[in-house]
Amino acid sequence: MDTNFFKKIENLFKNKQFESIKFEINSLDEEEKKHPYLYNILGIIEATNKKIDEARKYFYLALEINKYDLNSLINLSNLSYIDRDFQNIISLLKDYNFKYPENERIILILADLCFSAGFVRDTIYFHKRLIDYGNFDMKDLAALIFLLNYSSEYSEDEYKKYCKLYDDKLLENKSDYDILNNEHDKKKIGFLSYDLREHSVGYFLRDFIKNLKNKNYKPVAFNLFKGDMNNLFVSSLKNSFNEWYDVPDLNDKDLSELIYSKKIHYLIDLAGYSTGNRLQVFKNKPAPVQLSWLGYCNYTYIDEIDYTVADDNVIPKNFNPHNKIIKMPNIWNAMSKLDDIDVNELPFLKNKIFNFGCFNNFLKISDETIEVWGEILSKFTNSNLILKNSVSVDKNYKKYFIKRFKNKIDENRIILLNYEKDKNKHLQQYHNIDLCLDTFPYNGVTTTFESLWMGVPVITLKGKRFISRCGYSINKNANLNEFITQNKNEYISSALKYMLDTNIKKLTLLRKNLRSKLLKTTLFDTIKFTDNFIDQINNVS
Repeated sequence: MDTNFFKKIENLFKNKQFESIKFEINSLDEEEKKHPYLYNILGIIEATNKKIDEARKYFYLALEINKYDLNSLINLSNLSYIDRDFQNIISLLKDYNFKYPENERIILILADLCFSAGFVRDTIYFHKRLIDYGNFDMKDLAALIFLLNYSSEYSEDEYKKYCKLYDDKLLENKSDYDILNNEHDKKKIGFLSYDLREHSVGYFLRDFIKNLKNKNYKPVAFNLFKGDMNNLFVSSLKNSFNEWYDVPDLNDKDLSELIYSKKIHYLIDLAGYSTGNRLQVFKNKPAPVQLSWLGYCNYTYIDEIDYTVADDNVIPKNFNPHNKIIKMPNIWNAMSKLDDIDVNELPFLKNKIFNFGCFNNFLKISDETIEVWGEILSKFTNSNLILKNSVSVDKNYKKYFIKRFKNKIDENRIILLNYEKDKNKHLQQYHNIDLCLDTFPYNGVTTTFESLWMGVPVITLKGKRFISRCGYSINKNANLNEFITQNKNEYISSALKYMLDTNIKKLTLLRKNLRSKLLKTTLFDTIKFTDNFIDQINNVS
């Protein structure tokens, strides 16, 4: 074939004349058809027609001719997001990366694929590669910092190193704002967030904001989310604030100027290094006192964020963070009361099968968590594990997820539930759970509050970082010390002991009375929490 033929195919493709392309290729003899470019074109056509299996077949035919054909590899990686068949393409791309280690595009694709597949260790590895090459954007660096929370393989010093790198790359704009002479209103508290909506952050904030307003403070919202906000929850949340500004389209400089112009005294970051963060705004220092709280359970190590809101439980002894600490007297946050959904009796009494559960994001389910859970299931054969992801799962995802249990647990014992948008229906799924198992090193927070509300205690492993001690703080404040464990062996034995009849009776009674006990604690007492919060910030103003 000469170059004219390929140019002809290319022009037909640009004009989306797919049937003509097929006709031209089919007119070739069998040997002439065997070309990676042609197979790729045919694969793209089939993918466009949503014939995924046929598309994949053509891309693999191209790779049979040249296993390092970059277009085929990229096309296969795009297909994997449709049917979540990640493992094969990740393996092929790793092979390519080994041969061409400096191809940053492939490294980025591998980072994204591994993240989507839930392979935290690999995701961190490839993000670090990007950073080490030096050709990265701030989103790449923020992603790496955020992901380090999901792994116990990295020290606080290494976490701090990347935070410092992020801080160094932010622009110094402090001189633009005369915060000392601007007569900031000490009653004005600004909240900058991507999550002022039906989100965990929104659920924690709802009553707290109302309480601030009742205490004559002026909460001001700077909303960064651009999606659908037309629902009752957002309307209620919006009405709780004194002022609400939708600012997703403002650049960092303009947003900083807006905040400064509103004479905000306390500006609270609710994102840290998570999606949609605007840490540059805090670097600009538009408010005299800047705090990190709630949406990111770790320290940012950004110089201009003056304080991190925490408590004595989440801060290990002798820990010396970069930011100063606002220590809440009980717990670092309190959840708005959830709907009064009935608590059912212990499902084991009816099913005679013990159901462990965890509704944390699958990304939090680390390899070491899987190892411990697998040990529990293998020793307690009359049990199932019910898991729920923040996105829907399909059969392919379930297949690869179950492979992570190396001690070959019967796949029927691991039940993966789809995401449930309706909050009440979500809470009702706890009716099927006898006992929840926390993830580590990244603990659940919202899910732990919800689980306890529904009468289901949570076994947690007390770690060494803020994010690894959230479960400890929640359980301690709920007076559930027996569900706090110090190591993996204790975690396993704590879970296994509930197969005993005496402990089944104990769980039954606890489930019945837990909510009423919780309401006597600080976990859902947002009025007391608000009072404590005000006392603490007044001490630092």
